[in-house]
Amino acid sequence: MGVAGPAAAQRWLALAHGPWALPMTVAAFAALAFLGVPQVVLIAAAVLAFGPWAGFTYSWAGTMVSALVGFGLGRSFGARLIAGWPAAQRFAELVGRNGFMASLVVRLVPFAPFVLVNVAGGVAPMSWSAFALGTGIGILPKIAVIAFAGHSIAAGGLLSFVWLAIALAAWGAAGWVARRWLKR
Repeated sequence: MGVAGPAAAQRWLALAHGPWALPMTVAAFAALAFLGVPQVVLIAAAVLAFGPWAGFTYSWAGTMVSALVGFGLGRSFGARLIAGWPAAQRFAELVGRNGFMASLVVRLVPFAPFVLVNVAGGVAPMSWSAFALGTGIGILPKIAVIAFAGHSIAAGGLLSFVWLAIALAAWGAAGWVARRWLKR
């Protein structure tokens, strides 16, 4: 039996559902985000592997760690990247003055790849706590929609559709608030 045989697959599945499930998922989110894997794909994979609730929770944790790593990299190395780019410096200052709301809004109304948004947040003069709080709240609706929509489609149960409707309503309301804030 080779490395990729059924026994190997069973070992990987047992490991994935054991005590290493969360750390492995978080590490995968952080590494794969930097390789350009779309966040939607990562969330859907977690939901398929762990179910809607654990997949939602693991996706949130993985997304947060990935975001904070990107923020840290931006904080450590990013200022040198925008030093000769006045428009980017002005944008970073604007984001820095409105750290929490900017971090929240950019998650609700995405306009750039996740990894770039995280690094840009680190370049901006905003606090870690503003970035983390805005990101932590801002990613909830998208993760919920993906987790419960995927599960609803697969399961077809009424309760799953109720959770999906709640998640979609929350995402829509959050997007409306974000757009109003952006207009100001």
